[in-house]
Amino acid sequence: MAARHSARLSPIQAETVWTLEDGCVVERRGGHLRRFPMAELKGVRRADRGAILLFGRRRLTVPALSYEGLRPRDRSASFEAFMTAVTDQVPTRQAPTFGRAPIYWTIGLMALGAAALLAFAAGGGAWTLGVALAARLVFVLILAAAVLPWLDRGDR
Repeated sequence: MAARHSARLSPIQAETVWTLEDGCVVERRGGHLRRFPMAELKGVRRADRGAILLFGRRRLTVPALSYEGLRPRDRSASFEAFMTAVTDQVPTRQAPTFGRAPIYWTIGLMALGAAALLAFAAGGGAWTLGVALAARLVFVLILAAAVLPWLDRGDR
């Protein structure tokens, strides 16, 4: 049996039914039908009372509350079962990781450049100018090194 969740979004609207069929999330409200292929699912934003499924430029909002008369009723049991079935079928994509090697190379080459700049300036008799320019380059080096703690943050 396909995963199913239903809710009445407003007291005056027809009941909306979301089902998971053949790799698609199908939304039915009255005679209106919309299909969202799971292969296009980009992300899921969860909250206490619902979820938003992001399909590229299209969005699908699935609430956990439903109106019965004028009062909302909690349908979180069927909502959680439906969302579990949806998230089980999400294709897992590995985010590209660039690692630390390019940053280390950049820091190393800038340090070499700062040392060469200082040496050439000292050789030409402009020691103070060399120190001033090398200090600016070393500051950029420090800024590049400040990025290192955040590089592996997405892996956790």
